[in-house]
Amino acid sequence: MKRRIDSALIVAAMLFSTGCVQQIPIQTQFNNAEHEFANKPGKATISGQAFMRRNDGVVVYAAGSPVYLTPQTPYTMEAFNRSASATGPVVFTNPDARLKDYTRVTQTNGEGRFTFSGVPDGPFIVATTVHWMAGDMRQGGDLTKLFVVTNGQGHDIIMTR
Repeated sequence: MKRRIDSALIVAAMLFSTGCVQQIPIQTQFNNAEHEFANKPGKATISGQAFMRRNDGVVVYAAGSPVYLTPQTPYTMEAFNRSASATGPVVFTNPDARLKDYTRVTQTNGEGRFTFSGVPDGPFIVATTVHWMAGDMRQGGDLTKLFVVTNGQGHDIIMTR
């Protein structure tokens, strides 16, 4: 299922969330032509499961979390790399709203499993979150995975850290 979503949410899904929020501009210009492959019909099925293991060994699944499938382009890779190298959550000050036109979203089931069908060949980023409460503290975080679809071959992705 492909739903349109706010581009700020897509970029936020690529964040590692701890500490103070940092406001960062994206330097790379958004180029529609670099993203268009993501909207072509494809044959691949991308499935996966997202989870984290707490310190006490209990596995927490990304139950009910949105999962974003975004094309890997210079624009999205800058956002990915800048948020991954930050020391806390990032808010991009100038996200391009056109990114939502090239992003698919689905929702995980109770075991953190998800599926995207009809994915075309090309490089992609898949992102989701796993969170739980320990007392009054929110724990867990965001999970991202980079992969490339080639010759219509699907992927089964395990997302954890």
